[in-house]
Amino acid sequence: MTTNDFLLEINQIVSRDNVLTDDAVLADYAEDAIPARPEEGVEQALPLAVIRPQSTAHVAEILKAATKSGVPVIPYGGGTGVMGGASTTKPGIVLDMASMDKIIDVSLQDGTATVQPGVVLGDLEEIVQHANHFVGHDPWSRPVATVGGAISTNGVGYLAAKYGPMGRQVVGLEVVLPTGEIVRTRNLRPLVSAGLDMTSLFIGTEGIFGVITEATIRIFPELEERRHYALEFDSFQQGFFAIERLFSEGLAPAMVDFAQEDESESGGQPIIADGPGRSQLHLSLEGGSAELDIQEQIVWEIVSAYGARTLDPEVAQSFWEDRHSSGLRYKEARAAGQRHPWRNRGRDARAGSYIHTAVPISKVLDLRFAAIRMFEEAGLNVVECAIWGEPEMFSIIAIDPAGSPDGWQRIRETSDAMITEAINLGGTIEYCHGVGVRLKHLMPQELGDGGVHLIRSIKNALDPAGIMNPAKLFD
Repeated sequence: MTTNDFLLEINQIVSRDNVLTDDAVLADYAEDAIPARPEEGVEQALPLAVIRPQSTAHVAEILKAATKSGVPVIPYGGGTGVMGGASTTKPGIVLDMASMDKIIDVSLQDGTATVQPGVVLGDLEEIVQHANHFVGHDPWSRPVATVGGAISTNGVGYLAAKYGPMGRQVVGLEVVLPTGEIVRTRNLRPLVSAGLDMTSLFIGTEGIFGVITEATIRIFPELEERRHYALEFDSFQQGFFAIERLFSEGLAPAMVDFAQEDESESGGQPIIADGPGRSQLHLSLEGGSAELDIQEQIVWEIVSAYGARTLDPEVAQSFWEDRHSSGLRYKEARAAGQRHPWRNRGRDARAGSYIHTAVPISKVLDLRFAAIRMFEEAGLNVVECAIWGEPEMFSIIAIDPAGSPDGWQRIRETSDAMITEAINLGGTIEYCHGVGVRLKHLMPQELGDGGVHLIRSIKNALDPAGIMNPAKLFD
């Protein structure tokens, strides 16, 4: 079947104005927020078309046709991913889920919202706020990211310390398999012990098993009060030990955002592995006023033991209020006609990498020390070390300060070495943004031969034609 014949068949499913083939549109949808660089060796292609289904029935018929014709299908959410999870690696169709944006039901009694995948997180938040509830997933991209995309990457947001990643908030899904079969998972997760938890198959697997067409997620009642704190420590180690103590004492902060940053404007003063360096902790607690008074006292006793200093309350409040500012700028740029305002960051920016690994708490400082030394030996500067959410979640930003021709290559090789070290310490390659195409070459190290075989077996069983989001998670 030719491409034209296939698209004619698709036009029998959705109206012609929901099948986009303009070259400029195809180029926009070929990549997500930050494109891959040549050094990453990622296969790239233009889509054959962008399809905008309006219903689950449309998705089912499109996937049946694609399976019959062997045409790849790339599910597409808000397009804010940074790992290439929604990029086109082989000519196929991009399934833009933006038109499936209905909020189907909000149940305050059950504490859930049932929505289509194209619902923007910020829009859902605005709706449930009217009922004095909120959405637990709160990333920087809330103004533009969609529910379906957040589930597919198992994204992490500012409130992950208490509410976990997006996947922890999912209680049930409707998914269309590549065959067109529609599967509905239980809306009681994780309260069921009757066999396989099918919902988990579609969380964090980036659309390689099917297309999410409906999700039921937890929503949470607004608590009486939320208090924000900004604290400063003389070193990363002191702040980390304080955070570890907070969690070991059973406290459940709503937000933990801790970072040691290079304080120079040029990035010319790298973080030293065993040296001091002022580090800031932004912490939020929530609950009833009496409860918070007690928690606040415990927090202060713990952080004081590690030399914490309180910063101006306005610093803490501003951090909280501005946490979505980059997402709002992104949304404004799109409204002005610039679909991917960050695209040039990947092509033209000074070589750099933002690595999000997770390791056991006992290994975090070992990983930090080893990673900084790796980047130093490669002639690269570490300009940020951070904990975001739970104490296991460790991040590093590294740059090539000289802007040298081989900077990107050295960044990539050293980043891979750091991630390999995280795996060797019992950790994972990524806790925040998914795997996509950027990290898939490291998945066999994390999963082992048996794990890769298991995922391939599930993939082959659900998607024998191999159409769903090819070249993602693994080759």
